[in-house]
Order: sequence, then C-alpha cells, then structure tokens
Amino acid sequence: MKIKDIRAGLFVLAVTWAAMLPADIIINEIVYNDGPTYPGGDWVELFNGSPEPVVVGNWVLKDDNDLHMYTIPAGTVIQAYGYLVVYSQVAFTTVYPGVSNKVGPSDLGFKNDEEVRLYDDVGDKVDEVNYEAGIDGWPNADGNDHSIELVYPFSDNNAAYVWRASVALGGSPGQKNPGANGINFISHSRLPNAPDDNDPVDIVAEIRDAFATITSVVIYVQWNDGTYQPLSMDTVQAGEYSITMPPTNNGTRVWYYFSIHDNGGSSLERWWTGTNVPYMYLVDNTPVNSGLVINEIMYNSSNLWIVGAVTSGYEYVELYNTFSTPIDMSYWRFEDESDKYRLPPFTTIPANGFLVLADNTQAIRHIYGPTPTNAVITILPDLGLKNSGETIRLQNANGQKVDEVSYDDDTPWPSEPDGNGPSLELIHWTLDNELPSSWDASMGLKFLGTPGEMNSVVPEPLCAWTGVCALALLLLRLSRN
Repeated sequence: MKIKDIRAGLFVLAVTWAAMLPADIIINEIVYNDGPTYPGGDWVELFNGSPEPVVVGNWVLKDDNDLHMYTIPAGTVIQAYGYLVVYSQVAFTTVYPGVSNKVGPSDLGFKNDEEVRLYDDVGDKVDEVNYEAGIDGWPNADGNDHSIELVYPFSDNNAAYVWRASVALGGSPGQKNPGANGINFISHSRLPNAPDDNDPVDIVAEIRDAFATITSVVIYVQWNDGTYQPLSMDTVQAGEYSITMPPTNNGTRVWYYFSIHDNGGSSLERWWTGTNVPYMYLVDNTPVNSGLVINEIMYNSSNLWIVGAVTSGYEYVELYNTFSTPIDMSYWRFEDESDKYRLPPFTTIPANGFLVLADNTQAIRHIYGPTPTNAVITILPDLGLKNSGETIRLQNANGQKVDEVSYDDDTPWPSEPDGNGPSLELIHWTLDNELPSSWDASMGLKFLGTPGEMNSVVPEPLCAWTGVCALALLLLRLSRN
C-alpha cells in the first residue's frame, strides 16, 4: 500500500473519530458591567467553533464560586460557526433587538475579576475563562459600554493576549467579533513518526477556517542548523494539506512550523509550543524507547530554600538510567498536563545514573550539596507540577513514550510528599511505577528527597535478589504504620 493510500485512510479514521468528540463550544464575549448607552445588563456569548450544529440544551453556565448558575433550555442549538447569547436582564432584548439566538434571563452576574465556566449536560467542563480586568494584560471594559471579546477564538481563551475590549460600543452579541481570526489548526501527523534514513516522511495537517477561505499553507523546514526553507503544502481535500519530505541521513534533525493565510486577511503561524519553538523529528536508525524510568518526584516542597529572609519552594523530577551505557537525551521531551518541554542539546544521562529536571537548580544545589558524579541536573524554569496530582511523561526526541506516571496526593498514594518535606520515591526501578504501591515518601536522613542519588526508601542493591524488594516493601510499610 502506498503512503498516500495509508494517509488517506488515516484521515478518514481521524474525521470519523473527531465527529464523536465533544463540540468546540467557546466562551467568546463577555459584558461584566454594562454602560449608560447600552444598559443591557451582564451577558456572555458562546461560539460554536465546529462545522456542525451542536445541541446545548441542559448545559450549565456558572460564575465565580458557583454562586449563580444558569441551565440552557432543552433543545437549544448553536448552528455551525454560530452564536448563543445568555443574558441576565430582560433589558437586553430591548437594547439588542437584532440578536435572535439568545436565552435568558439568568441570575448570572459577572464581576471585573471572574471565573466563567461552561458544563455540558452530563457535568463535564467544556470551557472556562478566568479574567481580571485591567490586570496582567486583560482588557478593561468596566462600565464603558464595551465588552471583552476574543480575537483568536481557537487559541487558549484563558490567555489575556487573545482578548481585547470590543471594537464597537455595545460589543457584537450574536455575530462575529470584528477582526477575529477564524483559522483553526486542528492537528497534524507524521508517517512514520520516527523515521530512519530510508524513510520519506509524510506530513499531514488538518486545518479549518470559520470565517474565510484558506488560500495557502506553507511549511517552513530547517535541516539541522541551516536556514528555514518555505515549502508549499498540497491540498488533498477540504481541510487537509500534505507534503512528503525526502529521506535524509541518520542523525539529521528536521525542524518545522506552519504558516497559514486566508482570503479574509488573517494569518496564523503554528509552532510546537509558544513562539519560535518548532516541531522536530530526528532521523534515527536506533531510537531509544525504553530503559529510562521516572524515579522520584518532588511536586510540593516544604519551602525550605531560603532567599534572604524569604522561603521559596522548588520542584524536580528525577530520571534513572537502567542501562550500563550513557544515553544522549538531546531534544527529548518531558510533558505534564499543562506544558511540554524539550531538553537542551548535549544532555546526556550517565550509565546507571540520574538526570534531575528542576525548576530551580540553585535551590537543589543549596539544599542537597554538590551534584554526584553519576548525575546531571538540567533546569526547566517553568516546571509546574500540580500538588493535587497529574500525569507526567518522558518521550524521546520523536515523541515515542519512554515512561509515564500518574501520581496523586490521595490514598493509596503517600500523602507526606504533599508539602511536608519528603519527595515521592520509587521503591525500586523494576517495580511498575504506575502503581501507588511502588512508591513511598523519602525517609530517614534523606527525608527531603534524594535528587541525583539512590532513593532512601529501600537501598537499591537489596533488590538485586528476587523477592527481596517485595519483602523490604512489606517491612517498610509495617514500620511506618
């Protein structure tokens, strides 16, 4: 079967699967304090970002702290790329007589700092916006006859930069926000995802435009450390664009990002994360996809690191190399539920050694002393592990999963690591680190954790003999009860 045939089959499958996913209903515009010219009360506008009508009957809108909520009437539909306004006061219908798709009145009332949440009819959260007018880049529309409205509805609408005060007095309820960018980069795929030097690489992007027609999709490609070259992608069918990259030498890094334009004057650049962080694949004839283990997690320290007279917290994740040879981890990925990171070039984990990913390497060295000879510490300044637990994963440079842990701070997971000083330590690397029973809180003289060192919970050499780990775990549990 040819690559293009495979790609077409995958695209049909993706479209079929996507049709079963929850609709992309977006909180798109908010009036939290009306003005004297448009005294229509508080209101919120929902936008259907999908090309199909969506039934939103019995969905629920809530404001801050669940003090007020409104259930959308049964049978209410938002048309494809259409709108629904939920208003709080009957006066809205007089002030905005041209708005047809509306429901209310409701008892919702929005402040200038608010959390607006939308839930579907089974209670799953669909969207949420936390704004704070005039602070941290959020626009201010406090009593001045303006709304706050989305300019980029398909970007994270909890980011202040995608909002602005409305262009028009009174906002634009029930219609497109003036100047809004409707380009929606849905997904992209590679086939194969992890190529060797014999493989052409087929890159496919799925892109839609809510308000205009896409006129060009260009992929900018850089090989190793060269310059980016623009290459036009072919239109396969509506919403699907593709290009085939030729085979290249083993060890080549191929970096790329997308640039999309439409006939309405909008454009969008799509990067792996943020700005100027491109997608990348590595041509690798012998990829590493096992042998490294998430071995220790400090997700909520006890703020013992002192800066002047101020205590400060820190976080780290420790990886253990079970192989007897060092591993080059340049450009490997570490992800949590909110962020994704690439490790810097020339990152190597020693044979049977440790790599510590930390948000504050100064704190690690201050508290734990010099880095051991079989360990490396790498800084991830924006590392932000959730105290309530989350899924973290390690992937090689091509995104193949090497290890994954979903930790928690509730039983049966140990509770001591949640802000009391200890870290969460794996009892031995041979145990299944997805199981809570494989973990314990750091203890003894090493109760603050052991970044870059053998874990404190059970001396690892004991586990070289079959059955000793299980017995040691039982004795440890008994001793801590």
